[in-house]
Amino acid sequence: MFEKSVLRFLNPFTVAREYFRKPVEAFLVNQYLGYKKKTDESITSVKELMYRVAIVTLFVTVILWLSIFMYVGFYNIYMPNVTHVRPVHFQFKPCEDKAGICSYPYAYVQLTKASNILMQKQPYRIKLVLEMPESEVNKDLGMFMVCVQMRAKGGYLVSSSCRSAMIRYRSLLHRIMRTFVFSPLYLGGVDEEKQQLKVELFSDFEDDPEKPATDAYVELQSRFAQVYSSELHVQAHFTGLRYLMFNWPKISAVFGICTNLFFVSLIFILSWYHLQDGLPDFIKSKFRSEIKTEQEDKELFGKVKLEREDSSPLFDEDALLKEFQQIESKEETKKT
Repeated sequence: MFEKSVLRFLNPFTVAREYFRKPVEAFLVNQYLGYKKKTDESITSVKELMYRVAIVTLFVTVILWLSIFMYVGFYNIYMPNVTHVRPVHFQFKPCEDKAGICSYPYAYVQLTKASNILMQKQPYRIKLVLEMPESEVNKDLGMFMVCVQMRAKGGYLVSSSCRSAMIRYRSLLHRIMRTFVFSPLYLGGVDEEKQQLKVELFSDFEDDPEKPATDAYVELQSRFAQVYSSELHVQAHFTGLRYLMFNWPKISAVFGICTNLFFVSLIFILSWYHLQDGLPDFIKSKFRSEIKTEQEDKELFGKVKLEREDSSPLFDEDALLKEFQQIESKEETKKT
C-alpha cells in the first residue's frame, strides 16, 4: 500500500496533471473569464450609451420639429392676411356740350370671387389711397366727399361709409423751395408734383358671416377732382394676441415654440410612463445585447474553485501518517 502511494505521488504524469496542468488551466480560465466579463461590461455600457443617445436625439428632434410645425400651422390659421390691395379704376359720364365730366367718378371693385375674403370677427381698416396732382384745380377744390359701399353677392348692401378728404395745403414759399430742391428729380422723371391722400373709410369693419362682402362700390362726390390713380386697401386691425404676433413675430415665435415644446414633451413623458410596461421592455429586448447573469458567473467561478480544491498537494501529512500507522500495526501483529 505504501509502495503504491509512493509510486502514485512519484508518477510524473500524475504530478504533471495534478500540480501543473490543473492549476494552469484554472488560472487561465479565471483570467479569461475576468477579462471577458470586463470586456462584455464595457461593450454593453458603450452600446447602451449609444442607444440612449440615439433615442434621446430622435425624440428631441421629433418634438422640436413637431412644435415648430404646430406653431406655423397655428399662425397660418389664426393670423389673416394683413393687407388686401385692389386697384380702383374710376368711371364717369362725360359732358356732351363742354369739356369735363358731368357725373361723380365711381368704380366697382371686386374683392374676391369666392364666398369671402375677410376673416370673421376680425376688425379691418378700409382706406382709399388717391394720387392727385398738385394742379390749380385740385388746390381750389377744397373738401370733397369719398363714399364706399360694401356689398355681398347679389348686390346685398353690407355696410356703407362716407368720409371727407382734402389735398394738403402748401404755401407759395413752400412750393417754390420744394420745386427748387426736387427739380433734378422732376426733370429726370423720378418724382412728380403730386400728393397721396389716404382716406380712412372704415376704422373697425367686421364682415358679416352670413353675407360676406365680395365687392365694393367707391364714389368721389366731386366732378372737379383730378386723380392719377387709386387703390383700395383693406388692412387687418390687430388686437390682443394677433397684435403681439404681428408686431413682434420673432419673440412670439420663440415663446410659441417653447410653449408647444413644453406641452408636447409633457405628453411624450406621460405616454412613455403609461406604456412603460410594454414599450420600454420591447425596446430593451431588441437593443440589449446578451449578457451573462451573475448566477451563471457564480457557477463558473464555483466550478473553477472546486477544481482548484480537488487538486491535493504533493505530500499530504494526514494521509502519510495514517499509512505509517497502518504499517506499524501490521508489523506488531506479525511479531506477536
